[in-house]
Order: sequence, then structure tokens, then C-alpha cells
Amino acid sequence: MDIGISTAIFYPEMVTEDAVALLGQHGFETLEVFANSFQEFTKDYGARLKEVAHDHNTKVRSIHTVSSAFEPYLFDGYERRREDFFKIYKDFLDFGHILGAKVYTFHGLIKKPHPSMSFQDVVYIYEKMVYEAGLRDMVLAQENVSWCLSGNLQYLQRLKEAVKGPLKYTLDVKQAVKAGKSPKDYLAIYGEDLMNLHLNDHDDLSTCLLPGQGHFDFKTLKRQVEDLGYEGPGIIEVYRENYDTVEDLKKSKEVLERILS
Repeated sequence: MDIGISTAIFYPEMVTEDAVALLGQHGFETLEVFANSFQEFTKDYGARLKEVAHDHNTKVRSIHTVSSAFEPYLFDGYERRREDFFKIYKDFLDFGHILGAKVYTFHGLIKKPHPSMSFQDVVYIYEKMVYEAGLRDMVLAQENVSWCLSGNLQYLQRLKEAVKGPLKYTLDVKQAVKAGKSPKDYLAIYGEDLMNLHLNDHDDLSTCLLPGQGHFDFKTLKRQVEDLGYEGPGIIEVYRENYDTVEDLKKSKEVLERILS
């Protein structure tokens, strides 16, 4: 398994283009780019970031963003607001397409939508999003997030059964732990539609550590995702407080490569 990393690990200390350059300089060839502001949703910025990635021998496989700032509004009860934010969604897809990304890691709804929005309305919007992603040779990958509706296994199962088209999924280990679930519980729903993998570690005191600093069983995870036919990368995604230097990130990558490659 190829081991990559998310630029989100530098938030809020470093702008995205500098994060891409630094990670490339330290041997990270596969990235998930986390766009930290709407200023970074533009085609011009995408073209600029593509050059930075190319110059530093990195490839962008997936994109992620300030999800809570706009994704819930895709399901808003006010139609014009939904339309506004769907345009933003398409702008972000265009940004990802310029970078050559294949996956949009998506949080979605934080809580139940306005009562005027039925579950079928939510499904319809998902299908529109899946379609627009496909037009750009990308997939929408719903992530399990403990503080969103997607932390709930029953909600994910309903989405899985209802959304027509290739809705895919991102497994985040730490978010499963924070939700009090096993990653295996989410994989049982995702099945062969697993498209992205966020790797992190944990112990009895912390729900998020650099891989190699806790007691998570990565060997078992490897077997589980391989049984599903997963061939994508493992993306290290932790918070800024979970490491001191870039050397710590490189050591974590080496640990995962020994276990998962």
C-alpha cells in the first residue's frame, strides 16, 4: 500500500502550497490536499498548486476542505441557498480536477436537515453530487465523522442502500474510535466502495496519534481492506498537536510502509 499524507496536518500554521512543497521535499509522493479557505477553491489557485505539486514530485489523489463551512448548506431548506452552495461544490470539483484528484472526501450533514428536507431529498442531492463528480473523473467519498450524521452506522447504511450511482466512502480510523465504533463496523457497510483511507493511531488516553505511537492493529486493517479489494493509498491524517517536526511524519510513514507495503 502506498503511504501518503494530508496537507491538513499543518493547519493553521502553513498555507496549502507551502505544505505541498514541504511534503514533497521530504519524500511524500501521494497527497490529500486540504483546501483551508474559499480563496483556494479557484481554477487559478488550482493551476498554481498543480505546478507546485509537479515541481516537488507529488501527486494529488484526493481533496478535502472546510466541510462544516459549506457542505451542510448543500442540504439547506432554502432552495436558493442550496443552489448557491452547489455552485461552490462544483467550483471545488473543478479545483480538484485541475489537480488530477480522483476522490473528494466529504463530511456532509452535521445534523438532521430542516424538516422540509426529506431523506429522499437528501438522496437526490447526493445523486446530483455524484453525477457532477463523475463528469470530472472523480468520485464523491463519504467519510465517517463522529460529530456528523455520517458517524452513525444506520445513517450510512441508509445512504448506501438509497443513493444510486457510484457513491464511494472514506474510512477514518480516529473518527471511528471517537464514535465508539470499530473501523470494521464501517468497512462492513462500505464494502467494495471503499475509496480512501485516513490512517492514524490511538491509545487509552488519546483518540488521535501518529501511526506507530499507539496500539492500533494496522496489520488487521490491512487484511480487512485487502479483502474488500482496496488498492488505494493510506493517507496519514492527524492534527498539528500530534507531532513536533516533519521528521516525526517521515518516521510514521516508514512504520506504516513496513506494516502495510
